[in-house]
Amino acid sequence: MDDARHAEVTRLLKRGLNHYGLGDLESAIACWEQARALDPENQAVHDYLETAYEEQGGSRKKAGPKGVKPSAAAAAKPAPAKPAPPRPAPKAAPARSPQKPVTDEDDTPKSGPVVEFEADDDPDTQIQSALAAYKDGRYEEAWSALRQLAKDQPNRLDVQGYLQLVRTERAQTWAKEIGDQGRVLRLKVTTAQIMKLRLQPDEGFMLSQIDGRMSIADLISLSTADRVRTLEIIAKLIREGIVE
Repeated sequence: MDDARHAEVTRLLKRGLNHYGLGDLESAIACWEQARALDPENQAVHDYLETAYEEQGGSRKKAGPKGVKPSAAAAAKPAPAKPAPPRPAPKAAPARSPQKPVTDEDDTPKSGPVVEFEADDDPDTQIQSALAAYKDGRYEEAWSALRQLAKDQPNRLDVQGYLQLVRTERAQTWAKEIGDQGRVLRLKVTTAQIMKLRLQPDEGFMLSQIDGRMSIADLISLSTADRVRTLEIIAKLIREGIVE
């Protein structure tokens, strides 16, 4: 890929993240579809679109082996009987079929996109450091760094987009750690021991609802916190041996 096209793809990826951070899915998708038309082999583009289309509620087809999209071969061959719909870019390469959804049936995010930006794509070394942590699976480190960046630079809407991507991965990590959400939790500590725990208010509230009868799914529905934070609290209580 020549330098000019690479620069345009990078610009579209970041512009899409700006729209994503504002909650404007349609504009984000439009940018990423244009980026995909310019660079059909860019995995980050496919991953971003996968997440955005799922949040929009659109259906997506399953990916082929090793992440190869079903229509990748078709892009290099004569058009099939039912050609793919036109993409936003005026000089678009043949469009590729979308991937399967990224969420489970219980609405817990299944997987976040893998960021593919090169080191010189963004001069902000703090963002690059956060993205490197994200790619390495150090989601809490990435989350902490991006939250600080969002606080220091509230106008950086791309940072808001990155935060959403990391948030998705954190939620899935806790969901896997918790396991079967139909099981019932029970306290493993005494009331006296609970009083010595340094719990946040929302953690204390969640602990007070565990009575040996409510399932994890019931606790999630009852929680006053958002789903991601609730998953984090339950995972922490299990991990620290406070409940079982």
